[in-house]
Amino acid sequence: MKTMDNLGKNETFVTQASVHWACLIPHVLLMFFAIGFITILFPLVRMFTTELVLTSKRLYGKVGLINTKSLDTPLNKINTVSVESGLWGKIFGYGTIHITSSSGSYDYKGIKAPAAFRDAIMQEIEHFDEERIKKQAAEMASAIKS
Repeated sequence: MKTMDNLGKNETFVTQASVHWACLIPHVLLMFFAIGFITILFPLVRMFTTELVLTSKRLYGKVGLINTKSLDTPLNKINTVSVESGLWGKIFGYGTIHITSSSGSYDYKGIKAPAAFRDAIMQEIEHFDEERIKKQAAEMASAIKS
């Protein structure tokens, strides 16, 4: 993963999401009717080009090969994280993660264990806020002492 090289000061890798192989099932079934050879191309590209990485300070995401959409936002700029999962997603354990930040809205389709990834994001946001508040309190205390 190339994003591990881009970690900032005091930033640690937390987790990474990946696209579930089960998203390809409908297209594989369509191959029996010859149309699947055409329709499977886009899910395969999405599967191999989707990145969604959570660190201790930010969330980084990228989707697409030619037409890409990227997300690189600090955890305190994330407004909402929601998960959507249909019947096949519930059976095979995948879904869509919707992320709304101060810079826009992003959808990551076919993500493996989306609820667990959402929970990891929310936990890191909480931890990030606690650390930020502790740092501010320490700075205020040292300023008052001076």
